[in-house]
Amino acid sequence: MKIVSWNINGIKARQPYLELFLDTHSPDVLCVQELKSETDNVPTEIFTSRGYEVAIHGQKSWNGVMIASKSPISDVVMGLPDNGHEDESRLIAATIEGVTIVNLYCPQGQTADSEKFAFKKRFYDRLIQWVSDTFATSDSLILTGDFNIAPYPEDVYDPKTWEGRPTRHPEELRRWSRLLEWGLTDVGESHIGKGTYSFWDYRGMAFRFNNGLRIDHFLGTESIANQVDSAAVIRDFRRKKDGLKASDHAPVELLLK
Repeated sequence: MKIVSWNINGIKARQPYLELFLDTHSPDVLCVQELKSETDNVPTEIFTSRGYEVAIHGQKSWNGVMIASKSPISDVVMGLPDNGHEDESRLIAATIEGVTIVNLYCPQGQTADSEKFAFKKRFYDRLIQWVSDTFATSDSLILTGDFNIAPYPEDVYDPKTWEGRPTRHPEELRRWSRLLEWGLTDVGESHIGKGTYSFWDYRGMAFRFNNGLRIDHFLGTESIANQVDSAAVIRDFRRKKDGLKASDHAPVELLLK
């Protein structure tokens, strides 16, 4: 099973580019973040015309996540429980061929003293609680998506500049550690290695100079980690192609045996 996670940075803005990717790489499962589109406005024909089922949790102008699969999708969950006034389209989960896949677009956090960072910490606390309440470590479980956390100093292009800021802040790194302590493995780091970036800002020629961040991840339980054949950042799909502008994230691929 080939699973790809990709922050598309606007599915309508990236539609021809996305179609090129599907025709080139044809993943079995594609987890998309930052749709920036309401559910009913997502151009699902991109996927259905290529044999995919889709599950979508959209939102106007911001956020939005979806799962597209060539195999049947079941047990769809949209959003964390009791989201209340903080309801944003940042989580969708589904079961595909016996594997539960949780697709995440986690908050960025802006600055450490901002309400957005406080929201990020609340989001992670509730995510950790939901995972521990809902799943067992013996389950076939994958958490993937844009976590907006770079776990290791090597995962940012300038560690001194990023230390203590959102993305590398101690309070969010502790929450990342809690996910691993519960029973998840950073299978991307295990198979790709630290410092293989997945995001490059559009500004300052960041991609050209490889000033990137590793913030797009695959976390898996032991049964998943034991099935991993390979993992890779598909860096070529961060480049402009045929006049089509790429997302600021590259797709990240996980291949299960």
